[in-house]
Amino acid sequence: MKILLVSTQDYIHHPVPSRHHYIFEDLAKRHEVHVAHFHVSRGEARPTRLIVDEATQFPLKSPLLHYTLNTPYHFYIFNKIIRDKGIDVVVAAHVLAGSAVIHAAKRHHIPVVFDLKDWFPDSAAAYFKNQFMQDLVRRSVWEITKRNLSRSDLITTVSPSLVEKLRGFGFTAGLITNGVDTDLFKPINGSSTRAELGIGADEFVIGFSGSVERWYAIDEMIRALPDLIRYRAGTRLLVVGDSLFTGYRKELESLARDLGISDRVIFTGTKPYRELPRYIACMDVCTIPLFPRQWGEIALPNKFFEYSACGKPIVMRPIPDVARIGGPNLFVYRTREEYVAQIQSIMKNPRTYSINLEKYSWKEKAVQFEDLLNNIV
Repeated sequence: MKILLVSTQDYIHHPVPSRHHYIFEDLAKRHEVHVAHFHVSRGEARPTRLIVDEATQFPLKSPLLHYTLNTPYHFYIFNKIIRDKGIDVVVAAHVLAGSAVIHAAKRHHIPVVFDLKDWFPDSAAAYFKNQFMQDLVRRSVWEITKRNLSRSDLITTVSPSLVEKLRGFGFTAGLITNGVDTDLFKPINGSSTRAELGIGADEFVIGFSGSVERWYAIDEMIRALPDLIRYRAGTRLLVVGDSLFTGYRKELESLARDLGISDRVIFTGTKPYRELPRYIACMDVCTIPLFPRQWGEIALPNKFFEYSACGKPIVMRPIPDVARIGGPNLFVYRTREEYVAQIQSIMKNPRTYSINLEKYSWKEKAVQFEDLLNNIV
C-alpha cells in the first residue's frame, strides 16, 4: 500500500515527535509511506523510514506565514505526488495543507482519512495573546477544518471526548488513542541524570516533560513553588522541553527570577526523544497542568502514557478521558491549594507504580491504523 501522510508539523525537524511519527514509522516497515515535508522548524533532522517529499517553496519560520504563503504550491505539489508516486490513500491532519491534499486526492479518486489529533481551532488560537486574533483564528480554522472533515472519507481522532464533540457537529469519527513506546518508557534509576543536573539525592523533584507552551499552566506551578519550598526546603521544579513559536519559556524564567527561586527551577530545553525516560526518572512526581478547562475536556495527552509507563505518580488538572482509563497513580487538582496539597501528600508518602500499558503501545496503535487503511483502500 502506498500512503501519503500530510502531518500537522515539520515531520523531519520538529523536535517533539507526534503520534504520526510513532504510527507511520511502524507502518513504513510494511508499506511505502510518503510524508510531505514542511520546512518550518530548524532543529536537527530526524532519521526516518518514510519517503520524504518536499512540500516547501518558501521556508518561513512563522507557521502562519509559512502555510499561508505555501498554499498555492501545496495544491500543485500534492497533485504531482499523488499522480507520479501512485498513492493509494491519503492521511491528512493539517488545516491549510489538508485542504490542498484533499482537493488533489478527490481529483485522482483516492480515499482520504483525516486524523484530527487535537481541537485545531483552539490549538491554533493559543499561539496568539490578542483576544481579537484568537477569535478570528478560531473561527477561520474551524471553517476550514469543517470543510476538510466533510470532504474526507473517514475521520479518526485521539480521545473519546473528541469523538463525542465531533458527533455534536454531525461527524462520525473512529477512535485511535495516543499511546507510548513501551520498549523505551519504563521504570529506570534516575540517580546519574539527577547528578548531571545538580540535583541532590535527597531533593524532591516536581517534573514536567513536553512542549513549553501556554496551554500548560507551568506559570502556576512556579507561583506555587515557594509554598512547597517552605514545606520542604529541598524542592525543585524540572521542566524538560522548550517553546517553539512563543516566548513562554522566557516568561517562565523571568517569573522564577521575580519570585527569587530561579535556582530552584531547572529548564533543560529540548531533549532527544529517546532520552526522555532518563529525565522522567529524575522526577518524584510528574505533572499535566493542562489549561484552560476546555482543553482538558477533549485531551488524552501522550505524557500521561509516558509518565505512567515510567511508574510515576501524576498530579494533573481534570482530564476526563485520562480519568476513564484511570490508574492508582493519578492525583487531580483544580486550584493552586489542591495542587500544593497533592504534592505535599506525595512528599510525605513517596511512591512508584507498575502499570501495564501494552494495549496502548504505539505498535498496537499502528496495527489499528493499518487495519483502517486496508479497509478503506
